[in-house]
Amino acid sequence: MSINSKNGENPKISVLMPVYKTPESYLKEAIESILNQTFTDFEFLILDDCPEQSVERIVKFYRDERIKYYKNEKNLGISASRNRLMDLAKGEYLAVMDHDDIALPERLAKEVAFLEAHSDVGVVGTWYERFPNKKVKKKYVINSQIERDLMSNCSILHPSAMIRKSVLIENNIRYEAEFSPAEDYMLWVRLIGKTKFANIPEVLLKYRDYAGNTSKIQAEKMKSARNKVHKILEENQPQMLQENWSRQKISFCGIPLIKRVQRGCCFKYKCFGLVEKSVQEPIMTFDAGKLPIYIINFNRLSYLQQMIAVLEKYGLRNIHIIDNVSTYPPMVEYLKQTPYKVHYMKKNYGHMVFFWDDEFKNVRENEYYVLTDPDVIAAENCPADFMDRFYQILQQYPKVNKVGFSLKTDDIQGSKKAKELLAKWEGLYYKHRLNRFEPYLYDSSIDTTFAMYRPHKDWKTDDFYKAIRIGAPYEARHLPWYKDLSDLSDEDKFYNQADCGSGNWNSFAGLERIRECLISKTVEHWWENLFSVKSSYRRIIVRVLGVKFTFDKEMRGD
Repeated sequence: MSINSKNGENPKISVLMPVYKTPESYLKEAIESILNQTFTDFEFLILDDCPEQSVERIVKFYRDERIKYYKNEKNLGISASRNRLMDLAKGEYLAVMDHDDIALPERLAKEVAFLEAHSDVGVVGTWYERFPNKKVKKKYVINSQIERDLMSNCSILHPSAMIRKSVLIENNIRYEAEFSPAEDYMLWVRLIGKTKFANIPEVLLKYRDYAGNTSKIQAEKMKSARNKVHKILEENQPQMLQENWSRQKISFCGIPLIKRVQRGCCFKYKCFGLVEKSVQEPIMTFDAGKLPIYIINFNRLSYLQQMIAVLEKYGLRNIHIIDNVSTYPPMVEYLKQTPYKVHYMKKNYGHMVFFWDDEFKNVRENEYYVLTDPDVIAAENCPADFMDRFYQILQQYPKVNKVGFSLKTDDIQGSKKAKELLAKWEGLYYKHRLNRFEPYLYDSSIDTTFAMYRPHKDWKTDDFYKAIRIGAPYEARHLPWYKDLSDLSDEDKFYNQADCGSGNWNSFAGLERIRECLISKTVEHWWENLFSVKSSYRRIIVRVLGVKFTFDKEMRGD
């Protein structure tokens, strides 16, 4: 893409390059790589921070009106120099460039195009190649993984980055000398929660690897600065840090067999205290948070409003409401005004509407999506990356058709009998763990509570309910469990009168049906205690004289 320069007062991009004792050949390559960009609407600000060793002669050799040369009267250091460049910049976007690297010709064009297409992203970087050894370094691509990795690492290569200048101004964020030479890492940490991050999954920068690199000549100072950044993370991002820093172990008779340490997206395993192995979380190349979320709705306005409010809190806005011919007047009015897509059904299909109506055939057979009832919402402390986690688990376990939340029961108020019923009912779903470290994954079943589905052609089979539930902290609250059934609202009474049999948790009669169902699930007939064989695609259960033997079939995954 070639774009002619405006040559005006306000270029689209300001390329910022501080210079300090740069070898002449390296500086020339860096300057020429910017001047040869296919995108040309930029100003190129070069700031010399070495008064005793000027590079003015080299810079002015390039007679290009886009170059603006500045010189510090005394050495200010890298952070102050970067701030001065930011103050001088007139562009909408700030492109960072180091004095010894090489930008590939399409770098600026592709970064500008990305930021123009993603208004919620304030910082975009790229993959890069370390040269001269030509080793490609791939960074995490989507915001949720980048933020998790920032808990431990600088997840965006600074000299590959383009920053939306308005984000820095609005949040009064600048480079901080206290954290040099990790001032870039601190800048990203300050921006967590204030904007989104991204990396373009393409090599657009060549990073020079040589003995004069700051990361090498100031290795100890870099380590100290990173430790300071981590202390700031402890103060400003305690929940995110808690979710992504952990130590766990598997022991036998008190002897630790395997220890696992998580720092961001990196996992280090140590076996028997001797063998160590590091594993990086696989890179996701698309944001699962953009997948469609279908909410099955029937006369439940309060639950639907709570559901949508929680989804919006997590930035999830690809919301579809499937309405099973609601008749509750406030609900009818709400559906007319909602900004989200409403799919009006011609009749009440019940909770299986998504699988019975052909309107959704193309989606269920060809796309990943989320399906949920309106009364299951993410708990307050649920990590914001749950959509990405669901997608990753579906990739890890290709024979599983859907992945969803586990449900909280420890914060429910009410009678002792009701609590015991809920604990026993929910306990049925968490008997078989598939992995060894938290968050645990459970071989379980899911009906139409909140879950992500993979594309599948025929859902009308016995494997419809087979799923994985992810444990704490990826928990949801089932709203009917928190309702006082002795004090029903007008909406509750309207719903119960129109209910077609799916609202078991919304009345005392429904709870009694649950209790009877629970008894039938937990008390076997006497002949089943003598001998029985049950088989699924995951396991075989054999009972002989009341003794149960479980044989798990091989599954891919942890």
